[in-house]
Amino acid sequence: LKPLLGPRSASRPPSRFPVPARWPSPRALMSRLSIAGVPRRAPRAARRRLAAAVALSAGLLAAAVGASAFASLGRRQLLGWSAAGVAAGLVRASPAPAAEFPGLGKPPGPFERDPNEAVLIGDPNSDEAKGAKATLIKLQEEAEDALAKLKANPQEDLSFMITRFGIGDLREASNIVNNLMDETTAAGTQRLQRLMIQAKYQFEDDIPFPVSQKGVVQPRGEKRLARIKTALEEYIKQSKELLRFF
Repeated sequence: LKPLLGPRSASRPPSRFPVPARWPSPRALMSRLSIAGVPRRAPRAARRRLAAAVALSAGLLAAAVGASAFASLGRRQLLGWSAAGVAAGLVRASPAPAAEFPGLGKPPGPFERDPNEAVLIGDPNSDEAKGAKATLIKLQEEAEDALAKLKANPQEDLSFMITRFGIGDLREASNIVNNLMDETTAAGTQRLQRLMIQAKYQFEDDIPFPVSQKGVVQPRGEKRLARIKTALEEYIKQSKELLRFF
Protein backbone atom coordinates (compact mmCIF):
# COMPACT_ATOMS: atom_id res chain seq x y z
CA LEU A 1 0.00 0.00 0.00
CA LYS A 2 2.94 2.41 0.46
CA PRO A 3 3.41 3.02 -3.27
CA LEU A 4 -0.29 3.85 -3.57
CA LEU A 5 -0.47 6.16 -0.55
CA GLY A 6 2.83 7.84 -1.18
CA PRO A 7 5.07 9.26 1.53
CA ARG A 8 3.53 9.89 4.95
CA SER A 9 4.21 13.61 4.90
CA ALA A 10 2.27 14.03 1.68
CA SER A 11 -1.00 12.97 3.37
CA ARG A 12 -0.84 15.83 5.92
CA PRO A 13 -2.59 19.10 5.02
CA PRO A 14 -0.39 22.18 4.76
CA SER A 15 -0.09 24.27 7.92
CA ARG A 16 -2.27 27.39 8.15
CA PHE A 17 0.52 29.27 9.94
CA PRO A 18 3.73 28.65 8.03
CA VAL A 19 6.91 29.17 10.01
CA PRO A 20 9.21 31.69 8.33
CA ALA A 21 12.56 30.44 7.27
CA ARG A 22 14.29 33.26 9.13
CA TRP A 23 12.98 35.61 11.81
CA PRO A 24 13.61 39.33 11.19
CA SER A 25 16.17 41.11 13.30
CA PRO A 26 14.99 43.47 16.08
CA ARG A 27 16.01 46.51 14.04
CA ALA A 28 14.05 45.31 11.02
CA LEU A 29 11.06 44.52 13.23
CA MET A 30 11.08 48.03 14.73
CA SER A 31 11.32 49.51 11.25
CA ARG A 32 8.26 47.55 10.16
CA LEU A 33 6.33 48.70 13.23
CA SER A 34 7.20 52.32 12.57
CA ILE A 35 6.11 51.97 8.95
CA ALA A 36 2.83 50.39 10.09
CA GLY A 37 2.03 53.44 12.19
CA VAL A 38 3.43 52.40 15.59
CA PRO A 39 5.91 55.05 16.75
CA ARG A 40 9.19 53.75 18.06
CA ARG A 41 9.50 56.53 20.62
CA ALA A 42 7.64 59.59 21.81
CA PRO A 43 7.35 62.59 19.47
CA ARG A 44 10.05 65.22 19.65
CA ALA A 45 7.70 67.88 21.02
CA ALA A 46 6.62 65.61 23.89
CA ARG A 47 10.24 64.81 24.73
CA ARG A 48 11.08 68.50 24.81
CA ARG A 49 8.19 69.27 27.16
CA LEU A 50 9.21 66.43 29.47
CA ALA A 51 12.83 67.59 29.51
CA ALA A 52 11.75 71.14 30.29
CA ALA A 53 9.53 69.92 33.13
CA VAL A 54 12.36 67.84 34.60
CA ALA A 55 14.77 70.78 34.35
CA LEU A 56 12.26 73.09 36.02
CA SER A 57 11.67 70.58 38.81
CA ALA A 58 15.42 70.26 39.32
CA GLY A 59 15.75 74.04 39.54
CA LEU A 60 12.96 74.32 42.08
CA LEU A 61 14.48 71.48 44.09
CA ALA A 62 17.87 73.20 44.10
CA ALA A 63 16.30 76.44 45.29
CA ALA A 64 14.40 74.61 48.02
CA VAL A 65 17.15 72.44 49.51
CA GLY A 66 20.12 74.71 48.86
CA ALA A 67 23.10 74.43 46.54
CA SER A 68 25.23 72.28 48.86
CA ALA A 69 22.49 69.76 49.55
CA PHE A 70 21.53 69.70 45.88
CA ALA A 71 25.10 68.94 44.83
CA SER A 72 25.25 66.00 47.24
CA LEU A 73 22.23 64.29 45.67
CA GLY A 74 22.95 61.31 43.48
CA ARG A 75 21.70 60.90 39.95
CA ARG A 76 18.92 58.49 40.94
CA GLN A 77 17.76 60.70 43.78
CA LEU A 78 17.75 63.73 41.51
CA LEU A 79 15.74 61.94 38.85
CA GLY A 80 13.35 60.59 41.47
CA TRP A 81 12.67 64.00 42.99
CA SER A 82 12.28 65.57 39.55
CA ALA A 83 9.82 62.89 38.44
CA ALA A 84 7.84 63.37 41.65
CA GLY A 85 7.64 67.09 40.98
CA VAL A 86 6.45 66.52 37.42
CA ALA A 87 3.80 64.06 38.59
CA ALA A 88 2.61 66.45 41.27
CA GLY A 89 2.28 69.20 38.69
CA LEU A 90 0.31 67.02 36.29
CA VAL A 91 -2.21 65.81 38.87
CA ARG A 92 -5.21 68.09 39.06
CA ALA A 93 -6.42 69.13 42.45
CA SER A 94 -9.90 67.93 43.42
CA PRO A 95 -12.52 70.68 43.49
CA ALA A 96 -13.26 72.07 46.92
CA PRO A 97 -16.86 72.06 48.14
CA ALA A 98 -18.74 75.33 48.02
CA ALA A 99 -18.43 77.38 51.18
CA GLU A 100 -21.54 77.93 53.26
CA PHE A 101 -22.55 81.54 53.76
CA PRO A 102 -23.20 82.59 57.36
CA GLY A 103 -26.88 82.59 58.18
CA LEU A 104 -27.97 80.69 55.06
CA GLY A 105 -27.22 77.20 56.35
CA LYS A 106 -26.35 74.18 54.27
CA PRO A 107 -27.34 74.43 50.59
CA PRO A 108 -30.00 71.89 49.51
CA GLY A 109 -29.07 68.80 47.57
CA PRO A 110 -29.98 68.19 43.93
CA PHE A 111 -33.12 66.19 44.82
CA GLU A 112 -34.28 68.13 47.87
CA ARG A 113 -37.50 70.09 47.36
CA ASP A 114 -39.36 72.56 49.54
CA PRO A 115 -42.91 71.31 50.29
CA ASN A 116 -44.13 74.91 50.24
CA GLU A 117 -43.10 75.14 46.58
CA ALA A 118 -44.70 71.85 45.52
CA VAL A 119 -46.60 71.83 42.22
CA LEU A 120 -49.48 69.34 42.15
CA ILE A 121 -50.86 68.19 38.81
CA GLY A 122 -53.17 65.54 40.31
CA ASP A 123 -56.18 65.72 42.59
CA PRO A 124 -55.14 65.39 46.27
CA ASN A 125 -58.81 65.02 47.25
CA SER A 126 -59.37 61.89 45.19
CA ASP A 127 -60.16 58.60 46.90
CA GLU A 128 -56.84 57.16 45.77
CA ALA A 129 -54.85 60.06 47.21
CA LYS A 130 -56.81 59.97 50.48
CA GLY A 131 -56.18 56.23 50.80
CA ALA A 132 -52.45 56.71 50.21
CA LYS A 133 -52.31 59.45 52.83
CA ALA A 134 -54.14 57.26 55.33
CA THR A 135 -51.65 54.43 54.73
CA LEU A 136 -48.68 56.74 55.24
CA ILE A 137 -50.16 58.14 58.46
CA LYS A 138 -50.86 54.63 59.75
CA LEU A 139 -47.29 53.47 59.09
CA GLN A 140 -45.90 56.61 60.71
CA GLU A 141 -48.02 56.12 63.83
CA GLU A 142 -46.80 52.51 64.06
CA ALA A 143 -43.20 53.71 63.94
CA GLU A 144 -43.85 56.36 66.59
CA ASP A 145 -45.56 53.80 68.84
CA ALA A 146 -42.67 51.35 68.41
CA LEU A 147 -40.11 54.02 69.24
CA ALA A 148 -41.99 54.98 72.41
CA LYS A 149 -42.20 51.32 73.48
CA LEU A 150 -38.47 50.83 72.93
CA LYS A 151 -37.65 53.84 75.07
CA ALA A 152 -39.79 52.41 77.86
CA ASN A 153 -38.63 48.80 77.43
CA PRO A 154 -35.54 48.03 75.31
CA GLN A 155 -36.65 44.36 75.08
CA GLU A 156 -40.11 45.14 73.72
CA ASP A 157 -41.36 42.68 71.10
CA LEU A 158 -42.01 44.61 67.88
CA SER A 159 -42.64 41.66 65.60
CA PHE A 160 -46.15 42.99 64.86
CA MET A 161 -44.53 45.63 62.62
CA ILE A 162 -43.15 43.02 60.23
CA THR A 163 -45.80 42.13 57.69
CA ARG A 164 -45.58 40.33 54.40
CA PHE A 165 -46.43 43.36 52.25
CA GLY A 166 -45.33 46.15 54.59
CA ILE A 167 -42.72 47.66 52.28
CA GLY A 168 -44.98 46.99 49.30
CA ASP A 169 -47.80 49.00 50.88
CA LEU A 170 -45.39 51.84 51.60
CA ARG A 171 -44.11 51.82 48.03
CA GLU A 172 -47.60 51.78 46.55
CA ALA A 173 -48.81 54.65 48.73
CA SER A 174 -45.74 56.78 48.07
CA ASN A 175 -46.00 56.10 44.32
CA ILE A 176 -49.48 57.61 44.39
CA VAL A 177 -47.99 60.70 46.03
CA ASN A 178 -45.30 60.87 43.34
CA ASN A 179 -47.94 60.76 40.61
CA LEU A 180 -49.67 63.78 42.12
CA MET A 181 -46.60 65.97 41.62
CA ASP A 182 -45.01 67.48 38.56
CA GLU A 183 -41.64 66.22 37.40
CA THR A 184 -39.56 68.64 39.48
CA THR A 185 -41.51 68.12 42.70
CA ALA A 186 -41.67 64.36 42.16
CA ALA A 187 -37.87 64.22 42.32
CA GLY A 188 -38.12 65.38 45.94
CA THR A 189 -40.92 63.00 46.92
CA GLN A 190 -39.13 60.09 45.28
CA ARG A 191 -36.06 60.90 47.36
CA LEU A 192 -38.16 60.74 50.54
CA GLN A 193 -39.72 57.51 49.31
CA ARG A 194 -36.30 55.88 48.93
CA LEU A 195 -35.18 57.04 52.37
CA MET A 196 -38.35 55.73 54.01
CA ILE A 197 -38.11 52.33 52.33
CA GLN A 198 -34.47 52.03 53.35
CA ALA A 199 -35.24 52.96 56.97
CA LYS A 200 -38.19 50.55 57.13
CA TYR A 201 -36.06 47.73 55.74
CA GLN A 202 -33.35 48.45 58.31
CA PHE A 203 -35.53 48.40 61.41
CA GLU A 204 -37.50 45.38 60.18
CA ASP A 205 -34.21 43.56 59.68
CA ASP A 206 -33.10 44.27 63.28
CA ILE A 207 -36.43 43.87 65.08
CA PRO A 208 -36.30 40.05 65.49
CA PHE A 209 -34.43 38.92 68.60
CA PRO A 210 -31.08 37.22 67.98
CA VAL A 211 -31.00 33.44 68.25
CA SER A 212 -28.01 31.38 69.38
CA GLN A 213 -26.67 28.37 67.50
CA LYS A 214 -28.67 26.12 69.82
CA GLY A 215 -31.90 27.92 68.95
CA VAL A 216 -32.16 29.89 72.19
CA VAL A 217 -33.57 33.41 71.84
CA GLN A 218 -31.14 36.01 73.16
CA PRO A 219 -31.93 39.48 74.52
CA ARG A 220 -31.58 42.46 72.22
CA GLY A 221 -28.12 44.02 72.46
CA GLU A 222 -27.26 47.70 72.76
CA LYS A 223 -26.00 48.04 69.20
CA ARG A 224 -29.06 46.35 67.74
CA LEU A 225 -31.28 48.56 69.88
CA ALA A 226 -29.43 51.68 68.73
CA ARG A 227 -29.81 50.68 65.07
CA ILE A 228 -33.56 50.13 65.48
CA LYS A 229 -34.03 53.50 67.17
CA THR A 230 -31.99 55.30 64.53
CA ALA A 231 -33.95 53.70 61.69
CA LEU A 232 -37.30 54.48 63.34
CA GLU A 233 -36.34 58.10 63.91
CA GLU A 234 -35.18 58.41 60.30
CA TYR A 235 -38.42 56.90 59.03
CA ILE A 236 -40.58 59.22 61.14
CA LYS A 237 -38.59 62.25 60.03
CA GLN A 238 -38.88 61.49 56.31
CA SER A 239 -42.54 60.47 56.63
CA LYS A 240 -43.47 63.80 58.21
CA GLU A 241 -41.62 65.61 55.42
CA LEU A 242 -43.47 63.62 52.75
CA LEU A 243 -46.88 64.33 54.28
CA ARG A 244 -46.18 68.06 54.00
CA PHE A 245 -46.36 67.86 50.20
CA PHE A 246 -50.12 67.30 50.06
